[in-house]
Amino acid sequence: MNKPVAGLKLNFSSSPTVARFFKSDAFVRGLMGPVGSGKSYACCAEIFRRAVEQKPSPRDGIKYSRWAIVRNTHPMLRTTTLKTWLELLPEHTWGPVKYSPPITHHIKLPPRDGAAGIDLEVIFMALDDPKDVRKLLSLELTGAWVNEARELPKAVIDGLTHRVGRYPTKADGGPTWRGVILDTNPMDDDHYWYRLAEKEKPGGRFRWDFFRQPGGVLEVPLEELPDEMPEAKGYIHQGGRWWMTNPKAENLGNLPVGYYEQLLGGKNLDWIKCYAQGQYTFVQEGKPLWPEYNDNLMCADLLPDPGLPVHIGLDFGLTPAAVFAQKLKDGRWHVLHELVTFDMGLERFCSMLKSELESRFPRYETLIWGDPAGMQRDQIFETTAFDHMKTHGLLARPTATNAFRTRREALAIPMGRLIDGKPGFLVDRKCIRVRKSLGGGYHFKRVAVGAGHEKFRDTPNKNEHSHVGDAAGYCLLGSEHKIMTKSPVARGRPTQAKVLDFDVFS
Repeated sequence: MNKPVAGLKLNFSSSPTVARFFKSDAFVRGLMGPVGSGKSYACCAEIFRRAVEQKPSPRDGIKYSRWAIVRNTHPMLRTTTLKTWLELLPEHTWGPVKYSPPITHHIKLPPRDGAAGIDLEVIFMALDDPKDVRKLLSLELTGAWVNEARELPKAVIDGLTHRVGRYPTKADGGPTWRGVILDTNPMDDDHYWYRLAEKEKPGGRFRWDFFRQPGGVLEVPLEELPDEMPEAKGYIHQGGRWWMTNPKAENLGNLPVGYYEQLLGGKNLDWIKCYAQGQYTFVQEGKPLWPEYNDNLMCADLLPDPGLPVHIGLDFGLTPAAVFAQKLKDGRWHVLHELVTFDMGLERFCSMLKSELESRFPRYETLIWGDPAGMQRDQIFETTAFDHMKTHGLLARPTATNAFRTRREALAIPMGRLIDGKPGFLVDRKCIRVRKSLGGGYHFKRVAVGAGHEKFRDTPNKNEHSHVGDAAGYCLLGSEHKIMTKSPVARGRPTQAKVLDFDVFS
């Protein structure tokens, strides 16, 4: 797109990936690329372009549209997403922004010179508060943009697919196009984006299209380096590798000279691969919740002991997770299995959990612990998550607390032990998500750097790695309470310890 749109000069001729993104009419479109590639700016432009291309209302000739712009937290929404939007559509030209929640930019252009008027309402939403999630999923929208989609659960995106296409009403002609657009930096290869973009590729009438921009840098083999002074010729040595700016990188014309050379300074290899090269990779960010965890020492091939109970920790919510572990007679903990889901209700999760127990741990005594938040009664059916599990034959109890520091310590203490020369905490090699969570995927987010010190949030960052980490915490926290007595083992079925029927936490 390189022609003016309602007075805006939008030139993406040097960004062929963005041009293909604009050309697609897919119901869901994802744009992934390195930092500096212009993907967020492109999404802002796409919203306005779709508003211009909306057919006028038969009632008054106005082109009506309403979009939600979604980010994971309010600070990121205000400092990055809103800032990018206003770079394209500044207030002094397109009208003031209402900053009281929800932040709204209502752009109204009257009919002029035979052109129809435009009424574009853009609502900015952050999802670090459950109340805001509920508000978002009640809106009547034309479309939605999820900024930095890797930081949000797929359930939010799925929820948005039910809210778009509801505005304008049929009386105003209905939406000319409806759908959800996403942008993101790369993520791990076990993320839902990777699964959908690289493997499943949803098709049909309401297909999902994914677009991947070229990396900002290329790795340079040693044999291709000049013999003398490669740095003086623009090559960059960082993270143990040599790099050069990718001549096919998009948006270079809008970046400062030497942008990527500057960007790589002080960065580790994983960071460079993700943010500069644009590759799928795991990047440890912020301060790990469990710096005590060492994957090289605490990862092993483990087998369950049929003579010991299996302890199970549960985390509920949009992405329920379960962690299965055993406490050995010498006090060591072995994490044996994980069950991590996305966009799954409690009914399906309970069925899956029961199936996992029956197939992997038959005839084992099982002790199940979960997030105390699961004791809250459903407003419609007036039952708790624990009540619902009981209907599936899964007897679970809440832990004494869901305070994250207590859960953190429940895992950190055995990590710090050596028992007979072996770590007091081991994770099976196949528990990929547990390992990534403990290895830094679950972390405290960095909020400031200055005066030689880094500052981090007081509470951990909720992301795709947090749920399985919380489940592991509940597993060990609950299992340390000596309140269970063994029940007879039923042939061919998992059994559960009987919980004493009094308030053990008083």
